Amino acid sequence: MTCRAANGNGISEMINPQLKYDQIVGRQGNFKWGDIYIPCTLAVPKEAPKGSRISRLNSRKLGRTIHALSTPERVFVQFALYNPALIDIHEQKMLSPIPTVHPLRGHPLSTESFPPPLSGTLSIAQAIGFEHYIIVYAHQNGERKKKPFPYQGDLLLFLTDFSGRPFAVNWTVKDTAVAFSERRSTKAKTPAQQKKDRDFAEMRAQLEADYYASGGIRTHQVSMDMLDTAVIANLDLIFSMHGLQLTHDPQLMEDFSIAVQRAYTEGTPVAQIAIQYGSRWGRRDQFIARIYQDIWNRKLAVDMFKPIHIDHPLNHEEKDLLTAFGYLFEGFSG
Repeated sequence: MTCRAANGNGISEMINPQLKYDQIVGRQGNFKWGDIYIPCTLAVPKEAPKGSRISRLNSRKLGRTIHALSTPERVFVQFALYNPALIDIHEQKMLSPIPTVHPLRGHPLSTESFPPPLSGTLSIAQAIGFEHYIIVYAHQNGERKKKPFPYQGDLLLFLTDFSGRPFAVNWTVKDTAVAFSERRSTKAKTPAQQKKDRDFAEMRAQLEADYYASGGIRTHQVSMDMLDTAVIANLDLIFSMHGLQLTHDPQLMEDFSIAVQRAYTEGTPVAQIAIQYGSRWGRRDQFIARIYQDIWNRKLAVDMFKPIHIDHPLNHEEKDLLTAFGYLFEGFSG
């Protein structure tokens, strides 16, 4: 028996649902903080949905590779990592069909010994009138039983508030905002099929939102058309440099950052400072990388809504990117 990812169940094209079920539960069924997080679906051709533009992003902050199954996911992973309040991301997270512990249960920063559990998706589906995906599971003894198949989310963010208390925010990710209102919105279809796909999209979104809301976690719908093309390009540029190891003396690099900050304030192209330091100390590429790292670490308040060109005077920040989209990082109490 095979199933396709178009069903919206997180199953790759033509994969045995029972094998995928075992894979998901095996990776995430007993996760606890301190374990290495493994997403339900890896960004590799044999697991990702057919035609998806997969990305594997190495995060210096998290110390692991993050698996994005689409271009919009890659963009929003980079955006989430840009926020210094972020402490972790669980991408391709299993939505448990049965009641389960809160995602922050056991986190070392959590002050709540017993945060509220999450209701299972099966009971939520029954409450809202959504037909939960069910598979027939064949046990080794020959017994066949129906089991609710676990759906998966996109990005579950873990952040800290101003007091240092951790909280979680769920992001569902699409390429366009309209894609949230209709499954397979770009395909030609009959009015009846269009209604069916719209109803499915609405109920599937409500299922996930209610699932996380049962544990006090807010869900935000995010899409690439929310962000300017310059923002997307800038995040990709500075992320690509953020984890590069620098071998120059740390104090030299601190002095360089101070000189770059002065040039930025005075309206001098900061690339000139990298050229000067490179001529004297060698490895110009490391000084260039440091400029982008200072932007990534928000030490240089450049305008993220305009293209970053270090060989021109950097545009001073007019509105902070995280302030402009701060609501996306807010929980119910935010």
